[in-house]
Amino acid sequence: MEKIIEPYYCEDAQIDVILPADRFYTDPSGDYLVIGYPGVDGIEFRLKTNVNDMTVYAFYPIGQEHIEIAQTPAELVRKWKEGILVL
Repeated sequence: MEKIIEPYYCEDAQIDVILPADRFYTDPSGDYLVIGYPGVDGIEFRLKTNVNDMTVYAFYPIGQEHIEIAQTPAELVRKWKEGILVL
């Protein structure tokens, strides 16, 4: 199943919260698709590649951990815009 995701560029932060689809890439393990960034601490927004759900995870490179932050990329954008996303 191809994951169709709308890109979102935050003018205020000057960051691709969700990248255009042609800039998505698979992480080195092959288990996650990197879809965007919050612009801090090397954190990446990711989806699992081997399942059909659209749950978004924040990947923290220092601790090498994935934390669920939104049920969908659209929910991630909504939380970002509302200022309620906690990383």
